[in-house]
Amino acid sequence: MLSESAADRAARHIRSLIFSGQLRPGDRLPAGRDLADRLGISRVTLRLGLKALEGAGYLETSKGAHGGSRVRDMDRLLRCWNDWMRQNSQDLDDIFEFRTIVETRIAELAAEERTLEELERIEAADAMYGETRASLFRWDVEFHDAVARAAHSARLEEAMIAVRGELFLPVEQALNEHRTEVVHAFHKAIIAAVRDQDAQRAAEAMREHIADTRRMIYRALDEPGRRLGLTLTGPEHGRDHPLT
Repeated sequence: MLSESAADRAARHIRSLIFSGQLRPGDRLPAGRDLADRLGISRVTLRLGLKALEGAGYLETSKGAHGGSRVRDMDRLLRCWNDWMRQNSQDLDDIFEFRTIVETRIAELAAEERTLEELERIEAADAMYGETRASLFRWDVEFHDAVARAAHSARLEEAMIAVRGELFLPVEQALNEHRTEVVHAFHKAIIAAVRDQDAQRAAEAMREHIADTRRMIYRALDEPGRRLGLTLTGPEHGRDHPLT
């Protein structure tokens, strides 16, 4: 297997920001020099990574004083999502199993180790719910990041961020089909357990939250899956159940 180049790693990093909803349709990427510095690569290497993402349809780049790279519109990202699903649908079960292991342990540790200041930070992240109803993923990312910081485990936090960047969801479709109130209820259950320093209850609440996210993603896959003739193996369909 060929080793990954610096340009490939840069492309993967930027793609993971799109996958996780931190970069949304139409968002402008940071200036080339700033982004290259952040990734620890040269601007030439960054340009190669950006060009690969342009070719795959994730980004568009314009020139001039107001130019730069932007995330493509949702219609184009949905086509990218279809391409991604052709290559990765068989990995979703593994991704969710890993996420469940990592984030339930994070919830346990957060309940055991959190300080009052960290609890307030978790509650403040969840309070973004009322301000960002149109940005479910950014709100959810902030919440999970705050819980992870309260766990005081840099390695678990890194693992959580890495696996989050492997899931590509058609964002607008998910927002339309999944009520934000459901996610908010899961967050509240996790917060209550962390506040009470009940590690077992925090882990179970996190497990149920991730299972709900898993169901949401498989629901989002259904209609495109039928068009593509995909075979999924998630909990919504049973093992190796074809979408026909």
